[in-house]
Amino acid sequence: MRLGATQINRESLQSQAKDAITQAILNKLFAPGDRVNETRIANSLTLSRSTVRAAIQELVHEGLLISTPRRGTIVMPSTSEGADELQSMREALERLAVQRAVRHRTAEEVEVLWERYHTAYDAIRNGDVGLSYKLDLALHQQVVNMARHSLLAAHYQLIEHKMLLYMAHAGGAFLTEEAFKRQHLNIVEGIANGDLQQAVDGLDIHFREASELLIGLFT
Repeated sequence: MRLGATQINRESLQSQAKDAITQAILNKLFAPGDRVNETRIANSLTLSRSTVRAAIQELVHEGLLISTPRRGTIVMPSTSEGADELQSMREALERLAVQRAVRHRTAEEVEVLWERYHTAYDAIRNGDVGLSYKLDLALHQQVVNMARHSLLAAHYQLIEHKMLLYMAHAGGAFLTEEAFKRQHLNIVEGIANGDLQQAVDGLDIHFREASELLIGLFT
């Protein structure tokens, strides 16, 4: 019993460290290409280096951090090529997700979708950029969950943290209540009402504005 409790506690601390590092990146305390110092993070969070090391390795596996031979572990650099690939992959996956979510939605799933929409909106009103983008992603994750397509979900999971990084560093200053509502309300309403055209139209607005932000980042 003690061993189980110890394991749960260790996993909880590692999860806390992972969330703290992610939040720091999304709040621009680390920029793309910056070195992530294990010792400094451990001291800052008052956690063991082994716990922080495990959290960093998990983020490396997920693609938000990269291990390099000379510089050690760094935040994933932002490039125009990477942004274009990420955007095209995300658009393809989310279009399929929206189409299937409209067909397979349940009342309970729609309730969760609305809850995530309002939670993200409230975070934007409170001015927490890092949290706002995580909750924004949670909204899109719910759409993917509603698609009931395991292969789609697996591919989407591979790009989630990279999406967060580009979203935060490309559009942090532009994440306003008005912009969030413009980019997401039609998607949520369309899925909730079974109106595929409304949902797809909302998705078109979302990706058009997201593409403009990414272009601005590199020009």
